[in-house]
This record gives sequence, C-alpha cells and structure tokens, in this order.
Amino acid sequence: MEEIIREDYFEALSSRNEEEQEMLRMLTKLEIDSAYTSEKLMNLHVLLMHLLAWDNDLEGMGTLDSSPASFEKALTFDLLCGILESEVKEVDEVLDVLEAQIVDTSYKISSCKHGHYIVIEGKLGESAESLKQSRGQVSEITLQLAQLRRTLHYIRNGTSENEESVELRQKYALKPSDLRHKNALRMLEKSLSRELELEKKLMEFQQNEEQLKLKLHYTEEVSSRMEEASEFIWGRFLEADNSSEVLTGISKELVGRLQILQFSLNGSAQRESELKSKLEDCTVQLEAKDLLVQKLEGTISENSEIVSEVLTLREYVKSAEQKLKNTDLELKSVNASKQEILVHLAEMENANESVKENLFEAESRAESGEAKIKELDAANLELTEELNFLKDADDKKTKKVNSLEKQVRELEVQVQNSKVSSEANQEQQNMLYSAIWDMETLIEDLKSKASKAESRTETVEEQCIVLSTTNSELNKDVSFLRQKAKSLEAMLDLANNEKERYAQEITTRNKVLMDMMLQLSSERERIQEQLYSLAKENKILRVNQCSNTYQRNGSYAGDKELSFHADGHEIEALAESLQAGLSLSAAREMAKEEVNCIGGHCPDGKKDCNCLPLIAPTMDIYETNESCRTDNECIKYCPKGCKIVDCNFGTCLCEYC
Repeated sequence: MEEIIREDYFEALSSRNEEEQEMLRMLTKLEIDSAYTSEKLMNLHVLLMHLLAWDNDLEGMGTLDSSPASFEKALTFDLLCGILESEVKEVDEVLDVLEAQIVDTSYKISSCKHGHYIVIEGKLGESAESLKQSRGQVSEITLQLAQLRRTLHYIRNGTSENEESVELRQKYALKPSDLRHKNALRMLEKSLSRELELEKKLMEFQQNEEQLKLKLHYTEEVSSRMEEASEFIWGRFLEADNSSEVLTGISKELVGRLQILQFSLNGSAQRESELKSKLEDCTVQLEAKDLLVQKLEGTISENSEIVSEVLTLREYVKSAEQKLKNTDLELKSVNASKQEILVHLAEMENANESVKENLFEAESRAESGEAKIKELDAANLELTEELNFLKDADDKKTKKVNSLEKQVRELEVQVQNSKVSSEANQEQQNMLYSAIWDMETLIEDLKSKASKAESRTETVEEQCIVLSTTNSELNKDVSFLRQKAKSLEAMLDLANNEKERYAQEITTRNKVLMDMMLQLSSERERIQEQLYSLAKENKILRVNQCSNTYQRNGSYAGDKELSFHADGHEIEALAESLQAGLSLSAAREMAKEEVNCIGGHCPDGKKDCNCLPLIAPTMDIYETNESCRTDNECIKYCPKGCKIVDCNFGTCLCEYC
C-alpha cells in the first residue's frame, strides 16, 4: 500500500510540474502576442495619422478640374485605407484569440492554490490590462476609418460634403411639405443607432456565453477526473478488504499455534517448580557454610576500613596543603588599597589557623590509625592460621558442593531456555496483533478519504464560482502590492547603506577598544608586580615588628601572664594597622581575640571578655586613676595587669591596681 501511495504522490508531482510548464509556456506566448499586437497597433496609428493629414487636402481631388497627380494621391489614399482596414481586422481576430487564451488560463489557475500560480495570475492580470488598452486603440482606429471612408465615398461620387449639403439645402429649402419625411429619417437614424447598440450588447452577451461554456466544460472535465480518482480509491479500498480477510485467516492460524505453545509452557513451568525445590535444599546446606566464611570476611573488611580511613586522612591533609597554597596565591592578588589588603590578610590568617588545627587532628588520627593497623595485622595472622585449618577440614565438603553447583547450573540453563522460547512466542503474538491493528486503521483511513473526495467534488464547484469573483479583486490588490514592493525595495536599499556605514563604525571602534585592552593588560601586569613587591615588604616589616613586640612583652612576664589562643597573628595585624595610620577602634575590630582575664575574673565581675592584646610599643607611660571605673568595656591591659579605661597613645588611664 505504501508503494502505491508513493507512486500516486510522484505521479501527482509530475503532473503538477507538467501543468506549471504548460502555464509558463502559455504565459510567454501571451506576452509575445500582446507585445506584437501593441507594436502593430502603434504602426497602424502612425499610418492613420498620415491619412488624417491627407484628409484635409482631398476636397479638390475628385473634381473635373483636378490634375492627374491629385488622382494618384486619391488612389493611394484609397489603397492605404483598405490596407489599414484589413490590418485592423487581423489585429481584432488576434485579440479575440488572446482573450480566449487568457480566460482559459485564468480558469486553470483558479483551481490551483500554490505560490507559483499566484505569480502567474498577476502576470495574466497585466496581459488582460494590455489587451483592454489594445481594444480601445482598435475601436478608435475603426471610428477614424469610418470618417475616412465617408470622404472616399464623396470623392468617388465627384462631390464633397459641403457641395452636397448646399445642393440639399437648395432642393429642400423650397419644400416645406417634406418636413415629415425629414422627421421620419431622423427617427430611422435613432432606430439604427439603437439597433447598433443592441447588436453590441448581443455581441457582449455572446462572448459571456462562450466564456461560461468554457468554464462549464472545464468544470465537467474536473468532475470527471474526480470521479476517476474516486473509482481508483474505491478499488484500493476493495483490495484492502481482501487483504484484511487474508490476514485474519493467518492470525487465526497463529492463535492456534500460540495455544499449543502455552500448553508446552505450562509443562515447563511444572518442571521449573520441581527444580526450584531441589535448589532450595542445596542453598540451605550452602548457607551454613557461608556463615563461617562471612565471619572471616568481616574481620578482613574491618581491617580494610581502617586502612581506607587512614588513606582518606592523608588525602585530607594533602587537600589542606593545597588550600594553604591557594590562600598564598590569593594573598598575591590583593586589590589596590592597603586597607583591603590588611582585611583580606586577617581573614586568611584565621583560615590558616583552622587549617593547622585540622592538620594536627588529622596527624593524630593518622597515628592512631597506624597503631590500629599494626593490631589488625596481628589479628589477620591469627585468622589466616584458623582459615588454613578450616580449609583442610572443608576439602571433602567442597567436592560435594561443586557437584551440586553443576546440577544447579544445568537446571538454570534449562529454565533460561524455556523463558527465551516463551518470550519469543509472546513477541510473535504482539507483532501479529500490531499488524492486524495497522490494517484496520488503514481501512478506516481509506473510507475517510473516499468520503472526503466526494465532499471535495461538491466544494470545487462552489470554489470555481467564488474564485471567478475574487480574481478581479486580487488583480487590484496585486497592482497595489507591486507599488508597495517598489517602495519597500527603496527602503531596503537605504537600510543596507546604513548597515554598511554602521559596520564600518563598529570595526573602527573595535580596533580602538582592542588597543585600550592591550594597554590595560600591560598596566595590570605592572600593578600586580608592584603589589607583589609591596606584599613582600609588608611580610618583612611584620616579622621585624613581631620580634620587637615579643622582646618587650617578655620583660613583663614576671608579674602576670596572659594566655592567648592564637599564634601571634593578631600582633602582626595590629602592627600593620598602626603602620597604615588606623585608629584604635578599627584595629580592635580587625584583631579581636578571646583573652583569659587575670585569675579567671575580669574587673567589675566580668568573665572571659574579648580583650585586645598588647599593640603599640610606643605606649610606655601608664598612669593610674581610681575615678576611671565608669568604663565597662575591656580594651587592654597595662603591664601590671589592670584594665585600661582610656588610651591616648602615650598616656593611658587604667584602674586602681
């Protein structure tokens, strides 16, 4: 069925391509014929202008006193008029043929709705407009030819229009009784004019009838083709019914085979149940022996877990060292201002302290893990001796277990083979059901297509009537859209010019930006080198200041001792803050640390307050004042152990010692 549908599809495509080629040939022929007629009409119009110029000089050509040259001119005038009249008739016949071709092609296009046909329809509208213009030119030429024929008639009779009018006036001026005859002639002229108008209308009606006959002929052809298509579809539908009946017979045979296979599967299932009962007995015997083996494996796994813990601790130590390296690298990439550098250093020093504590703990865990490993090695030696003893006893039992395992494997192979056969049968059954379902859906689709084809034949006739009315409106829209397209093309040209100009500006700006980026990168490298050198100098200064502060604080260790949890990083931070010119409050916020108070008790009943360590080596002068007990915040301790209430960098007020 799919091959038949594909063949129909390709046939439809080929027929459509042939129709498009025929339409294009017709269009080219129409354009050539219209161009030929328009050019011929232009030449005839030029000839008519020459004849009209001669018409003014023809009053004295046919008289008795005229010369032979004038007679020759009159003869040439007569011959040219005859030639012009014959040419006009030929052009009129050609226009009739073109009009019939345009009607035929427009009717063919109305039945199709593709993008190519819309373009062809626009070209047909243009050719129809040119045909109307040529019709108007032909009518003008025929009217002027009629006037020229009148002049020729008067020349042949030997009198002109003016002489005839004078003679008629002389004849009928003295006969008032012939007025009735004149009125009758006028009435006859009016009736003749009406008859001419009626004849024109009859011609128009006849043309309309011919067009309608052509349309009816084409509609009949379309309906006949649709009937042929419906008959073809009905034949396919009958073929599908026959194939569905054949497939139902095949499906019944397969269902019988499936029932036979199900009986065989039931027998195999009973065998499987018997084999499973035997396997359960064997597994009960094996489980008792597996318990002993599991105990031994448990002891070995405990030893392996301890070893894995030691390895994880070593990896943690390595990661901590990497973190330390990363912190050193981050210290090198400090920002421009010294205040931000100092804050970042304080944070990283706190992180280093925590990492060192973690390292100490990890080392202690590693030592304990190594001790446990030694103990476990001794236990492993004892367990291996016990295993060797048990293996010697279990050699006889293993032989029996191996024989049982072979039997179990054979039974498992048989079970797997039966499962595979059952699965294959189920897959075949599913394939049959899916094929039957596909055929049913295909039959339903064919039925729906046949009903749709019948409905389309009815709608095509209605569409033909609607399309004939819409063609005229579409021609107007096409002309309007062409004007718009021209304006849009002009706008597009302007937009493209602007885009090129903007692209040139963007390229120049990109070059400038790249130059700026190169300059910035070079300056950034220079600043980083300066920062790296400054960081080295700061480290050297901190080491020197820390050594000075430790030397000075060592002299006061005999009176009272202050215990700090940190490793001296606070002193370095405060020394750097004093170098930068920071205030005492800023230094206190940067380097707070818990300090054990004197004897475990702060003044005014405080315990474990946050105090600053000794900071400035310049604060050598200390004064005591009992009236300074109003301050409740510990700032600093003097060398004697009292709390300082107010510090002015040189003279510090402390509590009563």
